[in-house]
Amino acid sequence: MGWSPELFAGPAAVAIRAGVSGTTLARMGARVIDGWRVSETPSAMNYDPRAAETPVYRQANIGQFRLALGDQHWATPRITGRWCVQPDDVVLNKLAPVRAAFVTPNAKRHPVDGNSIIVRGLSRRAAAWLAVCLNQAGYEQLLVVESGVLKRVGLGALASLQLPPAPPEMDTLAARLREIIDETTLVGERLHDVQTEALAEASLGDRPATDLRGGHFFPGRAMTGDNWLPSWVALRAEHATLDTENGWVALADLASFDDRARLGPVDDRARSLRLSDVGEDLFVPSADQGLASEATGTRMLAKPLVPGEVLVSTLGSSFRAAYVDEEAPAHTHPIDGWVRLRFRETPAAWALLLSTAPVRSQAARLTIGSVQQFVPPDALRMLRLPTPPREVRDRWQRAVERHHAQRRALDRRWSDLLVELSSLFDAVHRPFRSRRATEVTP
Repeated sequence: MGWSPELFAGPAAVAIRAGVSGTTLARMGARVIDGWRVSETPSAMNYDPRAAETPVYRQANIGQFRLALGDQHWATPRITGRWCVQPDDVVLNKLAPVRAAFVTPNAKRHPVDGNSIIVRGLSRRAAAWLAVCLNQAGYEQLLVVESGVLKRVGLGALASLQLPPAPPEMDTLAARLREIIDETTLVGERLHDVQTEALAEASLGDRPATDLRGGHFFPGRAMTGDNWLPSWVALRAEHATLDTENGWVALADLASFDDRARLGPVDDRARSLRLSDVGEDLFVPSADQGLASEATGTRMLAKPLVPGEVLVSTLGSSFRAAYVDEEAPAHTHPIDGWVRLRFRETPAAWALLLSTAPVRSQAARLTIGSVQQFVPPDALRMLRLPTPPREVRDRWQRAVERHHAQRRALDRRWSDLLVELSSLFDAVHRPFRSRRATEVTP
């Protein structure tokens, strides 16, 4: 093994000493499987026509202990093979930073891509323990120390990795890990079903984009307004059609736009809600799920989150919405990239519609500036939304509120479990830390 200071005076030293009393993955009977290496290009040697239509778990979908699912991953698996995940697999990405996910029965059995690795054949207890260890910095250093400039996990390095035996406590913890991940997957799938309904509603007014490269004639009503950029004129023409033919309504007529005063001085409790903190599920994470502490309030809106409000981003290239539920974290202020909306009724249902692809397409065409990324906050008033029947919106409202409440409960259980896993990892490795301290003491 190549020389590195971390191997003698860092977390990797602890991992090495712990591994001395353990055994390698290969001796434990584990199989280390490379991901699905295919190309969508017909002229490529590894071309596979299934690649274009098959949902795949990529590096970005591998989180610590669990898979981060996108819309495509809820689909029924379309292929079978050794690269498709199975329950009790451990999936990790090759490029540092390394993350290892534990696969549970409710995960759809899609393949992982060629930048990922599957470890298969371990007992549930051993697989969960492997995931715990691989998500620690010391074990990552062991895996990538000989990889050169590009820190990358090799199949051989992983197969020869030594682990201390899984402690007996992992039986219970592995069962809890599997249970929480499975429940979280089911909660996400139920929300996805409702999002699919909202997308179907919004797609009724979807029209092909106007090709502006060769010029195009628009009616006079599309030329109103101060901005005559071709994309804005085309969008105003589309809005006029949606209004008259589909009965869509301007966002300004459905919601009030809250003030955008900045916070100014902040106290130690203040946290900021960034655009990247909210995913596709309209969910505002808890304070212990990664919200940032800001040293200055110049980019934070003055009011903290208010239950019942809807947030929409001004990042047109990655437009998203969030619904603030009753248990949203206190002392959390949106950054100025968010616009706050107050709807008269069923705010969560409107948030669902705001997050659909047709509405995102409208926002993307309102971007300005040299990089064409951000939408002026006032321009969001132009967005058009469909108006489903009230009973449909009431049902969507209940579905989103139920999802958020279940996520809060699961996140609390998840946080407690991570603390216990971390404590167990430290307890197993503590003797080796003590030995390292003795060895380096002059």
